[in-house]
Amino acid sequence: MAEGLVHAELLAACSSLGYSDGLHYHCEADCLETTKDLLRYLRRDDDSHEVRRALGDSRVLQTDLLPLLQEHSEYEELLHLVVRLLVDLTNPALLLFREELPEEKVTRKQFLQLVRHQQAYKEAFTSQQVWEALAGRLRALLEIPKEEREEDDRLLLERILVLIRNVLWAPASPEEGRTDNDSSVHDQVLWAMHLSGTAELLLYMTTSVTEHDFSLHLLEIISLMLREQDACWLATANLRRSDQEKEEDDRKLQELRQLEALQREARRRAAASRHSRFGGTYVVRQMKSISDQDLILHRPLASVSDISFDRNKKPRKHNKNRVPMQETSTRRHSILAVRMFLQEFCAEFVAGAYNTIMATVKDSLDRARAQEHDETYYMWAIRFFMEFNRHHNFKVELVTETLAIETFHFIQTQIENYFERMTAEKKKIAVWSRRMHRALRAYQELLATLAHMDASPSQDVRESSRVLKSRLFYVVEYREMMLLLLQNYDPLRMTLGYLRDAVEATHIFLKLLEGMCRKGRHVFVQGKGKKAPKKKPKVAAMPGTTALTQEQLQDLWDEVSPEVAAVVQGPSESLPDMVPFDALSEEPEEAQKETAMRRISKHLRGKELPQAVALMRAAREVWPEGDIFGPQESDSTQDFLTLQEIFLANLSAPQEAPVEELEEENEDEEEEEEERMALMSEQEFDFIGFVRRFANTKVVKAYSSLLHHYPTNTKHTNHCILKLFHRLAWDCKLPAIFFQASLFLVFLRAMEDPLRTTSESPREIARFGKYIVRQLYKVAETNPKVFVELLFWKTNREAVEIECGYGEVESGKQAAKMAWREEEEEELRMLHREVEEIPMEARGEKDMVDLIMERLISNNRTRRSVIKKLKELGLIHDLKDLRKKTIKISAPRTWTEEEEEELRRLFEENKEAMDIVGRIMDNMSLRRPKHRVVEKILELGLVEDRKQLRKKRAKKATTKASKRSTGQDFLSANQASDEEIDEGSESEATSASDEEGDNTTRSQQASRNPPAPPVPVATPALISKALNVVLGAGRGEAVEWLARILRDVADDREEDGDFEPVPVLAITQACTDAMEDEEFHKLLRLVGLQPPMTHQEMFWRVPSRLSVDGLRKRAQYLTQGASGDFQDVENPDEPLEPVEPEPAKIKPRKPKKLKPKTKPKTSKVTSSSSEDKENHFRGASLLNGEESDDGRLSQRRSVAGDESSEDDVPLSSLTGRSTPSSSRPNSRVSKRMLSDDSDGELSQRKMSKEKKKKKRLVLDSDSEEEKDVGERVEEEEEGEKEEQQEEVVSQTSKKQRIRAIIDSDDE
Repeated sequence: MAEGLVHAELLAACSSLGYSDGLHYHCEADCLETTKDLLRYLRRDDDSHEVRRALGDSRVLQTDLLPLLQEHSEYEELLHLVVRLLVDLTNPALLLFREELPEEKVTRKQFLQLVRHQQAYKEAFTSQQVWEALAGRLRALLEIPKEEREEDDRLLLERILVLIRNVLWAPASPEEGRTDNDSSVHDQVLWAMHLSGTAELLLYMTTSVTEHDFSLHLLEIISLMLREQDACWLATANLRRSDQEKEEDDRKLQELRQLEALQREARRRAAASRHSRFGGTYVVRQMKSISDQDLILHRPLASVSDISFDRNKKPRKHNKNRVPMQETSTRRHSILAVRMFLQEFCAEFVAGAYNTIMATVKDSLDRARAQEHDETYYMWAIRFFMEFNRHHNFKVELVTETLAIETFHFIQTQIENYFERMTAEKKKIAVWSRRMHRALRAYQELLATLAHMDASPSQDVRESSRVLKSRLFYVVEYREMMLLLLQNYDPLRMTLGYLRDAVEATHIFLKLLEGMCRKGRHVFVQGKGKKAPKKKPKVAAMPGTTALTQEQLQDLWDEVSPEVAAVVQGPSESLPDMVPFDALSEEPEEAQKETAMRRISKHLRGKELPQAVALMRAAREVWPEGDIFGPQESDSTQDFLTLQEIFLANLSAPQEAPVEELEEENEDEEEEEEERMALMSEQEFDFIGFVRRFANTKVVKAYSSLLHHYPTNTKHTNHCILKLFHRLAWDCKLPAIFFQASLFLVFLRAMEDPLRTTSESPREIARFGKYIVRQLYKVAETNPKVFVELLFWKTNREAVEIECGYGEVESGKQAAKMAWREEEEEELRMLHREVEEIPMEARGEKDMVDLIMERLISNNRTRRSVIKKLKELGLIHDLKDLRKKTIKISAPRTWTEEEEEELRRLFEENKEAMDIVGRIMDNMSLRRPKHRVVEKILELGLVEDRKQLRKKRAKKATTKASKRSTGQDFLSANQASDEEIDEGSESEATSASDEEGDNTTRSQQASRNPPAPPVPVATPALISKALNVVLGAGRGEAVEWLARILRDVADDREEDGDFEPVPVLAITQACTDAMEDEEFHKLLRLVGLQPPMTHQEMFWRVPSRLSVDGLRKRAQYLTQGASGDFQDVENPDEPLEPVEPEPAKIKPRKPKKLKPKTKPKTSKVTSSSSEDKENHFRGASLLNGEESDDGRLSQRRSVAGDESSEDDVPLSSLTGRSTPSSSRPNSRVSKRMLSDDSDGELSQRKMSKEKKKKKRLVLDSDSEEEKDVGERVEEEEEGEKEEQQEEVVSQTSKKQRIRAIIDSDDE
């Protein structure tokens, strides 16, 4: 009844507006009041929109409101009311239902009724007179300056724009059925707007700076005007059809005719020769039924391939929410007149208004002055007008406002926001999906514009494109956005058009990225690595927090109770002030009460008794209820019992948060986000590695699902799909990722497609399918399981395993880094050829692998990997050739007569030296290995036994050193000369002189150059004994760790031939503790490890002297001992490796100590004899001596004569210093000797006042045992005072000088 009354009132009100006589519309007297009543009815409308639907059914807009607008627009008040009523009636139905499509049947029916009313309203607005009335009022409002407009004028202007938006928003009716190049209702509205001048007024408002307040309204209206248009079609529209359009139409016509002919032929073949009553029964040979019999059919077949078992199958039902989303947007060709009008409109908009209005809209969006979701119109404008500009006289300066990296960032942010909202608001998935699709199309057009700029003839435009691309590809988020969109594609939430645009955008993106990386360019981009999680500091255990038993608590209380009783009975004034309650804390009162109880327990266990008593009494005053802290009026006895109860309650102390944790809680959210962000580092971009990331199961499935629709896809879309497939299968060598049955069905459809001869897409798909099938059968030869793999989608790793073998491919990034690409293999071959051409003398101490690694572009290759790859490529066959160093001199094995004579002469000159062979090799004109020199000496019969050529060793000093005298200063100066003094028959005097040497000086030099400790003789018995001690201390893990280190070092030395010392680094806590144990140190020394020698070393080392077999035997015994199954050995005291016997020591004879009859006092010598003067000039000649003609250093020759004496001693034994040979165990430089010539004259030698160094190269022998490396021997020279030299030189003979020095030392 109420509904009928409402309808009656509405009809009465509509009838009171006025009437038409066929030519004009006449207003009633109460027309103004009736219009207000209609607005009042609409304002009071309910959720069912009954009033709105009733007004739509009454057609009041078509019969009354529009005639009022056309003929009575001069009445201001009536015009305002009519425009308000029109805006309210034409509101989009979706907005009335809060952008949610109703699902309930009745509500959905109401929604569809409102949509039909809006379509009828839109058809009514095709009248040119209506738009002329609106345009006249709009022109009059725009002529008023902005400063002089009233509020009603501004509201009317905005309402007219909203009315235009509502009319254009109405969707097309499905009953309309308009085809391309036909005039639809939307085209008629646009044409009426064009004829009335409304479109020109809208264009003026977009270009006017004073009307920018309506920018968002204008942008929305323009987007609705062009929503059915394609920017490319619109930009290329012309009065005549282009040749491309003609060819496209002809091609489509030929395809349709060909399909019709094929269907007609199929129907003809399907028709049987007899009618169906005589169909008969047929048996299909070689096709089994359910039983073992042949298959029986009860209908005729024209071909065996027509057999199908799907006739009686029911299709699979899908839930309503599992149906793939369908596209709603449509594109059509308008009539030519409308297209030309819109083309001119767009060209003027791009040329004069695009940059200005887009900047204003972007500012409104940034300042949140726009309505919700208005950014969708901004992204639509980017996509449409940039595409229009690209196809219509491309000028990059017209779209510079949106061609910036900030636009890429804005769009990417919106895409991420839409995706999150799509996941959260499931009822609005369709809405958010459409918005996300619009953002994706804008991003696609930005990439397409960059690609178009690269082809521009202007250098400035190409440079601008390069700068934008470098910034775009540098940031990892921009670079990975397309990959993430493809991985997150869901056909239930996104349309097929969204996937099509994502595929095309990815194609453009990869094409631009490939262009940046081609021609050998090295592109550096941001790379991200995950940051290790920050460990929170552990809270240290506080006293009293450990849970104790009741017996332990009782014992503790018995200890503390006397002191507690004394504090409780003491004066309360002596107790400290304690605060149990914090009024400003956010912690609840009950929690603070519990905390106070725990604090009392903590103070009691910490024996802080005054604090505990004071806190308990203060807490009693704060919380008197319940007598939790004792009764209100309690005496000392009651307090004592209360404290005892708290102590025995076994309460743990309150956990206090560490300072670091409190600081972290006070940090800002931005700092927390920065900590979670991935670490960014700059790295060189690998394009092939980036493309391999598209070899993802989700990406390949999305591309394959789009390839299923290849007949309806455009030619460009199919090309984009096949291009990525080609990159993965050919460039990335992953054809196995396409071994999938559903893809093979698509390949089969393309191969059997009748349009393959005329259409390029089926032909290219069939070509790619043939390549994949060939690869399938090639893999099937080695992997028969590949046919089962057709049922599954495969990942990157699984595709490689199908070809290379299951389990053979290592997972992770390390395997990809270790793989050699074709370019790297070719580089290795080229470097191998270059290194082979380098002469042996120019290589120095480096072998072939060292030289190759220096020249490799990639610096992450190890020596082992290079050697392995050289073997795989067949460039080397013997590893020993690489291990041999090129430093060896290839001298001829045969000796000439001149060389043999030179060897005899050098042997006679140096046969009394400490190192005979070393001195001979230093002076040979042609350098030869040591073992060949020794063999030649034995062959010539110069010595009878090889032992006679060994280096002699001097006995170490054992007595205290005496103070240094002036004679020692002179001899030290002689010792620091650049000549080498032979050691002759004075070996007996050497022992005596060493006993009197300066032990302090030697110890200082030894501390600076400590000798390497000898390798101990390791036997199974000693190792077993030391292991028992170490294992008894619980060091089993450390022993196993030590055994692994020894095995690894042995393997490395055997493979690389590098015998450098290897430091031993402890990583685990057990190994670190073992390295600090003295018993474990004994085991390390027994095994042969070298402790830190100087303060510069920190770690124990595996010395270079240990052989490979020795290391492995040591590791074997350590492993057996750690496991407890130490095997019995026949000779437990036999060394693990042979020990080289030391040369026999020659016991020197003690020199005769001859005291002179008179002790000359060097301090009182004032004159010298003629002989002394002669000796003085001889010393001067020694100081001024020069080198010989042959360039070698002159050497002293000791000639045994009558004047020589047994008291002659080596020069080094008379000085208070240690010689270089004493401080350096590996030194081969013999000590210099001072001897008298037979004729009493000293041979000349060179003395320099500055420090000089002499290097002697000791040739390596071929055998491993005799290898020795030459080292540099530094000889220092100290200047002595001239007076001291004169005093020492003044002695009459060398024997007297020595005796004087000895006597002065005794003093």
